[in-house]
Amino acid sequence: MKKKQINSKQFLIRGIAIGIIITILIGSGIYLFFSSKEEANLLVIYHWWSSAGEAKALNELTNLFNEKYPDEIVEPILITGGPGYKLREVIKTLILAKEAPDTFQMHSTYEAKPYFDGGLLQPVDDIWKLNNLEKVIPKVVQSMCKFEGHYYEVPINIHRVNLVWYNKQILEKNDINPDELNNWEAFFNACDKLEAAGVKYPIQISSGWTAAHTFESIIASQGISFYEDWVNGKVTSPEDPRLLKSLEILKKYLTYTNPDYGDFDWWNNAIARIISGEGAFNIMGDWANGDFKDAGMEYNKDYGSFPVPGTKNMYGLCIDTFQRLKNINHPKNLERWLQLVSSKEGQDAFNPIKGSISARIDTNASKYDSYQQSAILDFLVIKYMFPTVVHGSGAPESFKFKLTEIMSVFMDELDITQTANDLTDYTKEISNEYTIVWELD
Repeated sequence: MKKKQINSKQFLIRGIAIGIIITILIGSGIYLFFSSKEEANLLVIYHWWSSAGEAKALNELTNLFNEKYPDEIVEPILITGGPGYKLREVIKTLILAKEAPDTFQMHSTYEAKPYFDGGLLQPVDDIWKLNNLEKVIPKVVQSMCKFEGHYYEVPINIHRVNLVWYNKQILEKNDINPDELNNWEAFFNACDKLEAAGVKYPIQISSGWTAAHTFESIIASQGISFYEDWVNGKVTSPEDPRLLKSLEILKKYLTYTNPDYGDFDWWNNAIARIISGEGAFNIMGDWANGDFKDAGMEYNKDYGSFPVPGTKNMYGLCIDTFQRLKNINHPKNLERWLQLVSSKEGQDAFNPIKGSISARIDTNASKYDSYQQSAILDFLVIKYMFPTVVHGSGAPESFKFKLTEIMSVFMDELDITQTANDLTDYTKEISNEYTIVWELD
């Protein structure tokens, strides 16, 4: 996968009233941390890693930092809410208040672009050069961390988004072979078989963004060239047969799902039902692996995963990164942090616990579990890589939010014609925001 950068001068950061945001956050029990410039031995990091496994992984990394620099204090600030939605609002507010943290978790490419366009980022070419990262990080990941020929992000991990997670006991009980569910017809036939056997809702799903997450994998299942057109803003006809087919698949998919999805606050509410055996399938990124492990389940014994039907030769990329903002309070400790998170030692401390894989190809695979080892192998050999839209990389931020909104309505109304019109109308409306040209095929 290649991408070409086209300079966009529009600064997309939208100002949010500081007092309103802070009031909302404090009312929700979330307190902002404002550091003092005099506290030279501090490192302030904002993130949204809230699950037990994620918290443990970050703790492992901060402990490693403290072992190396025992006189320094790491202050991780957790902001929950969606896949980073609330965090990004807080970061924008802090930047406007001139109280930006030293660094924060972000997804690669489009999610970082507003900060680049706004002149808020400093290049991190020196970190890449110091750690010889170009020798150990695949070119596809390199390209997703660059703007105008310079690196502005340091990747800490790789997540795969296009996976179906399943309860192995339910499938075995009903004589369903997951290896054969490599197309939508076979997958839906399996769902019919489960329903006939008394599994009321074979597929479990959560809130609207998880439907958008599913939809982007369905788009990919219609061919890498269609996905390339989609992320380049070229799917502008509501009569595009590829788009209509994708919506037809999603509509049928939703007929097998739990109707109480609106009661779920987070993606792992649905995973919990796969764990308990109430449902058999859930499409989610491989961060779900940690929930199965936390429940004491063993991969390929109690649960498993397979690529979303039609995407066996594709790897959907979700990349967490850190960056270097301008005018931060503790630049020396930020340099140390960026060096650590990009190092083999740091990535092999963090990712085995997080459930992701290292962004480096020289990782020590023996430190990872059986799912992660298979993901490491796939990452090295799979032909096509595609950037996730829902998790910030593949399309403009405004489209990502609109997609979730449209998919939330679709979950209730299942109106293919209206949804096709809504998606293509909005794509045309923001055509000037598609400033990255992806080459996936």
